Amino acid sequence: MSDDDGMMLVNFTTGDNGGYSKPARQVKVIGGKWKDRRKLKMRLEGKSHVVKRSLHDDQETSSSVDGGGSADKEHQAKRPTRREHTINAVDSAPVPAHNNSTRSGPIQINSQRVSSLFTSNREITTSFDTSEQVAESEVTPSNAPLLLDSFESLGITSPLVSHLSEKMHVSKPTRIQKLAIPNFLVCRNDLFIHAQTGSGKTLAFLLPIFQKILSMEEQIDRHSGCFAMIIAPTRELASQIYNVASTLAGCCHYLVPCLLVGGERKKSEKARLRKGANFIIGTPGRILDHLQNTKVIKEQLSYSLRYVILDEGDKLMELGFEETLTSILDIIHNIPCESSKFPVLPTRIMHVLCSATKKGTVAKLGNIALKDYKLISSGSNSADMNTVPDQLLQRITIVPPKLRLVTLCGALSNLTKKQSSSTTTMRTIVFLSCSDSVDFHFDVFSAYNDYYRNLLDETVRLLAKRNTALPCLSADHDPNVIFYKLHGSLSQKVRTATLKHFSSETDATSGKHLIMFCTDVASRGLDLPHVSTVVEMDPPFSVEDHLHRVGRTARAGVNGESLLFLLPGEEEGYVEYIKPYHPQGYQFLKFDKDILKPAFQDSNIQKSDNTVLSDVHASWDNNATTWHLNVERRILENPDAKQLAHNGYTSHIRAYATHLSKEKLVFNIKCLHLGHLAKAFALRERPKAISSARASNSRNNNKNNNNNNASSNDADSKTKMLRMARMVVKQNNNEFNY
Repeated sequence: MSDDDGMMLVNFTTGDNGGYSKPARQVKVIGGKWKDRRKLKMRLEGKSHVVKRSLHDDQETSSSVDGGGSADKEHQAKRPTRREHTINAVDSAPVPAHNNSTRSGPIQINSQRVSSLFTSNREITTSFDTSEQVAESEVTPSNAPLLLDSFESLGITSPLVSHLSEKMHVSKPTRIQKLAIPNFLVCRNDLFIHAQTGSGKTLAFLLPIFQKILSMEEQIDRHSGCFAMIIAPTRELASQIYNVASTLAGCCHYLVPCLLVGGERKKSEKARLRKGANFIIGTPGRILDHLQNTKVIKEQLSYSLRYVILDEGDKLMELGFEETLTSILDIIHNIPCESSKFPVLPTRIMHVLCSATKKGTVAKLGNIALKDYKLISSGSNSADMNTVPDQLLQRITIVPPKLRLVTLCGALSNLTKKQSSSTTTMRTIVFLSCSDSVDFHFDVFSAYNDYYRNLLDETVRLLAKRNTALPCLSADHDPNVIFYKLHGSLSQKVRTATLKHFSSETDATSGKHLIMFCTDVASRGLDLPHVSTVVEMDPPFSVEDHLHRVGRTARAGVNGESLLFLLPGEEEGYVEYIKPYHPQGYQFLKFDKDILKPAFQDSNIQKSDNTVLSDVHASWDNNATTWHLNVERRILENPDAKQLAHNGYTSHIRAYATHLSKEKLVFNIKCLHLGHLAKAFALRERPKAISSARASNSRNNNKNNNNNNASSNDADSKTKMLRMARMVVKQNNNEFNY
């Protein structure tokens, strides 16, 4: 049969599970719904009535509907296999357009069993109340600049104020800046600055330091010594603070900052230190290395150091820098400080801790680094917990595991379609749990149809014409979409260049959609311009990480939105964890009606073999199935792509086991449906690397033993994956977060 016929020839055989024996003659039924074909086939075979399904068949249908949801988990230990039936099809194309139903069972393609993407009933029941939704409306931004205040009233003089307005386009202070700057200028206590992400904490401590130095009567240049040391947890955040300090230094041209981060040549850093620096900005490990092994840095700090800033204190502790920071502080406190040399500056070293959270390990760091400190919080009550900005619209969707990839495609397509009518550049960040998963998703979307152009060392790819990675794209028009990837396994040079390109790429005539797949390496402190949407494809490892992820959007009073993916069942309980941090509420999106249907209903998805185009009037689920099958075919045909899928799948499961112990009830690796999750990585079966030997042997066992084997295989595989994940955690492997 040719593809042009638009029909599918099916040949059903049933096993003992249905309660009747194999028919003596085979009857071919073409077209129509699956149930109608089955009824007609049974009549033609002489059956007088339709045999009812057994109880375990109903349970299996229930579990397949929610893609591994609560019903699947409840019966996981004794789940029977799906009713034995085979569909002999000439191709893996979706059901013809005139058939509005979708397949409810697996199909046989080239002797390979392929599970269906959709079931006939796609409703998912959720455990949390979806009626508690917030409608899209205008709200007063909680981290916006204060229009009635000015920097002059806070004690910042005209040279800095003019430079802020002309070069940095900042004319009004935010609430945390209004509270912190006067306390900085007084210089009486150590400070703990606590504020929402995106509220301007960097300028809150840089501006008063610059103001103090500019008000000195002594002649200052790069040889006058280092006045401030700023320590950040990640290289990206340290580089961003360095860029802000360099911009502020442009107002006087004689103040020089110096950046010290891992991944750079120490020889070059030593040369910069010998020339002189007034600000040292870097990561803890590299700064301690120089303090212990570079003589000139101590000379720069002697008699002049007055400020030590610890930015993102909670992340510093989370990454295990407590011992490193203690060593840095011990060395610094042994360096002489002559109070009479610069009388305008503090008479002692002033310690400042900045963080978006106050609880947990950051409080311990405060006890180590701060003495007689003053808490400055942008909240109305300093005891209140930190919350997301009021203008952030939080959306949540419950997605079955096998539909995660195609739903992400639909979400990105809807955003791109929205962007197509705008002339400004829009940025979207997709957070994933590990670097291997970032590599896989970046390759799936950027290399789709192989029509793309590398812009930067294969971490930045511009889609070319005829690339239909997203269903809203047309083969005849320029996609105007650029994909990025960022994680800790990349070299520092590539990471810096990728972030710079993502931040600076603009087009005044035709707006582009910039989409970056990344790990939590980009979640902390980075001020990336015009990020309109944050997608949390993988839930974060802690609530604090969630706050920092969504903090990349809705910054400085600008509106933003965030979309969180959760699996049916236990993961729905995560909503209760984050609910207190979202006082404005959230919106619940149905993965099919609100995401997939708008993305695929009017699309024209072309099969990867370029032989047949899906009917433009085909149902959205058929188009979504075709898109997913195209990705699966590419994975099968491309060994490199298949390896990326395998690595992404295994690392994702390992990372899943690293959630905090208090959230184990929500993120329980034993509740994952490993087979369905493999579908989300375009794999038609679980990789052999994580399957037990018993799994491969069980496929050849007798049909009557399938039920016991299936549950045993799932248990063995999950136990092995959990053991592997724990081993990685014990080895302090950081592949998941960075």
